[in-house]
Amino acid sequence: MSFCHNCGAQLPDNAKFCGNCGTPVLAAQQPPVPPTPTQQPPVQQAPPPQPPVQQQQAAPQPAAPAQPKAGSSITVGQDGKYHWYYELNMFKSTAILSTIIKIFGGIIFFLWLLDLIFSGFEDVWGVTKVMLLIFAGFVVLTLLGYLVVAAMYGGKYCVLFEMDEKGVSHAQLPKQFKKAQVMGFIAALASGNPTTAGAGLLAASRNSLYTSFDGVRSIKAFPHQHVIKVNAPLSKNQVYAEGEDFQFILDFIRAHCPKAR
Repeated sequence: MSFCHNCGAQLPDNAKFCGNCGTPVLAAQQPPVPPTPTQQPPVQQAPPPQPPVQQQQAAPQPAAPAQPKAGSSITVGQDGKYHWYYELNMFKSTAILSTIIKIFGGIIFFLWLLDLIFSGFEDVWGVTKVMLLIFAGFVVLTLLGYLVVAAMYGGKYCVLFEMDEKGVSHAQLPKQFKKAQVMGFIAALASGNPTTAGAGLLAASRNSLYTSFDGVRSIKAFPHQHVIKVNAPLSKNQVYAEGEDFQFILDFIRAHCPKAR
């Protein structure tokens, strides 16, 4: 049963107009049927991020020592140290003599300056003449003494060198040791099994000097004299090398002396 929405009169079933007021009958509106939701595939959740796998880094391997050129007299030991032997001709080379003169010349200069300071610079020329005479006498005596020592050594200054990344050392050998003995000792060092004779040779070295590369302040090379002067504040080391080995040793020393100029 329905009623006119305008006048309220009762309407028969299937009536299109109201019999009382003639108002068209509105069809009953049904509430819309909601559409059937379509089935959505389940959302695949991404797996939680895994922490990155840390690759284990291999322990750094120590770098192999640089190898001298073929035919070199330098031997590389199992400990990575370089060994070589050098015979300096004392009559032809002035490396040792010039070093001695420079050292004592510096001492005389210091004494000259000290004398002037204490004298109040009153007689500069007089003090200078005295010091020049002392220096000239010293040079003559040094030259004579050098020639005598060179003759006693047979004109050869024999040195055994050892060098690694930390420093370089040289040991002066007694004159009675021949080159063959020294080379045998170096070969024993390289093989990691020094013999009793070789150990005795090293112990018999008359004097030695070690220079740490960390303390080196200047490096001076004199290829024509086969000399590399490695200068630290408290030591002045002279490294000798043959022509074919000179550049290799010089480059190695320069590469391991960070404070040198």
